Amino acid sequence: MSQVVLYIAASLDGYIADEDGGIKWLETFEDTYDAGEPGGSFEGFFEGVDCIVMGANTYEQVLGFEAWPYGDTPTVVTTHRDLPRVTEHVEFDEREVEQLVQDVTGRHDFVWLVGGAALARSFLSEDLIDEVRLSIIPTLLGTGIELFGGSGIERALHLRNETAYDNGIVELQYEIRSA
Repeated sequence: MSQVVLYIAASLDGYIADEDGGIKWLETFEDTYDAGEPGGSFEGFFEGVDCIVMGANTYEQVLGFEAWPYGDTPTVVTTHRDLPRVTEHVEFDEREVEQLVQDVTGRHDFVWLVGGAALARSFLSEDLIDEVRLSIIPTLLGTGIELFGGSGIERALHLRNETAYDNGIVELQYEIRSA
């Protein structure tokens, strides 16, 4: 059975990006996870991913990186806009999230929902996320794009794991209980 996991970072006050959608504030924490922690490393998580799903704004953020960070992992970008394809492994999809997930999970076993916030809320409102892995970054942004704020979505979560890193990042792994 396929699994859809939202794995995302947020500031301590719940923002995933600044007011302009920027994530530059995350740079000071890049590559600072203690990879020796069981079940906690991003590298260990990514090894199991066989499909990535992200929204158009997140894709545009990734385009600003020095190189495409996801190798040959199939990546689906949800958008109605015309965006540049940086690798043959990227496909663009305009369907509703329920149809998209049905198709993607029919072809892939472990799907990483990268973000952004609007797409995560859409997936969550349709009960299409199995697990949330939230890396809480020890910084306060004060304003910006909230992950779940104002969505009106209520879900019970079950904490499966928590990992605290030496740099102050705390990673929480939740299973989403049925609505």
